[in-house]
Amino acid sequence: MVPHADLRAFNEESDWFATITLPTPSDLDDARARFDLEWRDARAQLTDTWQADELDQLDRVVGDLHHRDSAGLVIVQARNGPTLVEHLDEPVVATVHEGPVPRWATVIEGRQRTIAHVIVETDRAGADITAFDGGTVLCTDTVVGDTEHIHRGHPGGWSQRRFQQRAENTWEDNAREVADAVAEVTQRVDAQLVAVAGDVRAQTFLLEHLPTDVADIAVKVEAGSPGGIADEVVRQLSNLVAERVTAAADSVRAGLDSDLAATDADTIVDALRQGRVETLLVHDDLSTDDDVDSRWLDGARLVDRAIVAALATDAEVIVVPKLAIMDAPVAATMRW
Repeated sequence: MVPHADLRAFNEESDWFATITLPTPSDLDDARARFDLEWRDARAQLTDTWQADELDQLDRVVGDLHHRDSAGLVIVQARNGPTLVEHLDEPVVATVHEGPVPRWATVIEGRQRTIAHVIVETDRAGADITAFDGGTVLCTDTVVGDTEHIHRGHPGGWSQRRFQQRAENTWEDNAREVADAVAEVTQRVDAQLVAVAGDVRAQTFLLEHLPTDVADIAVKVEAGSPGGIADEVVRQLSNLVAERVTAAADSVRAGLDSDLAATDADTIVDALRQGRVETLLVHDDLSTDDDVDSRWLDGARLVDRAIVAALATDAEVIVVPKLAIMDAPVAATMRW
């Protein structure tokens, strides 16, 4: 799948765009009223380049949105074209920008933090399996195994060992069923993390029976409460994001000596023009003082123009914090 194919296609819809970010807190008594106020303030900042029917279109789109569906929104309007709405799991501040290209950094950063994952709450009789994409539930499954010999009794005498072995065998058979279901859900949603919570013995059996590719992304969660499980999953997902950023930075460092990477803005602009960029790293600090070819920028910021150029050639784009290796708000690894 081409990364951010929808954003690439949207870039071709117009030569002028409005990019609007809106906070959508849902834990306030007057959340809807605040959301409506934020939208009215944002709408008032749009220039007179927009036609009345385009503003009406935006009003209809925003009117159908629900503040409780996300922590923040990015709305991108193409002049004489469509509207794109992106729901974010992280809060944002209200901003309004217009220019010849959209401001995609916030959208891309939100997407790279939205990692498909599976949470398994297992016991010795089966499991509840839930797949998420960020805060959105993708699918659920429940496995109910054999319960005839689920408890290890204490009958005493010669039969005690036999009863215990039957119980162990039942637990392990149930774990195999759960493992098959977890593997199927993981493949279906292309999950990058499988978090296994619940009974300690059931966790052990399940992890032992997962296919290797699933076991490689599985972690045992010791927390027992829903809140504790959620906190641990968030921590694990944050680690995945950090690992990817670190790997991208390492690739840039490794390529500098062989000219297969660059941290100089002018070099990266030339490479983007030639379609040579494989991965573009951007740090979006909202600055506008870009000391590169103004004809190429054509009124846009370097970060925004670079992202659009990278998407046009199917390059990967990663939004990163300010890295020590970055001389500019961009860095890149090259295809050749």
